Amino acid sequence: MVIQGSLFLTLLIVVSVLAWTEPVVATSFNRINFPADFAFGTASSSYQDGKGPSITDTFTHKYPGLSLG
Repeated sequence: MVIQGSLFLTLLIVVSVLAWTEPVVATSFNRINFPADFAFGTASSSYQDGKGPSITDTFTHKYPGLSLG
């Protein structure tokens, strides 16, 4: 039982040390990081999840060529 407790404590310390890292700050990440002809977009996977058409799916089928944004 003492060995299990020591092992648990050792693992807890290792995980704590590994988790103690500086957060990644993305302040310098913006549009200039992409090529000039890069097109941003979105997607929906409602059909893949088997949930049926989403509001966006219904809109784009009813009004082809228009966008919500």
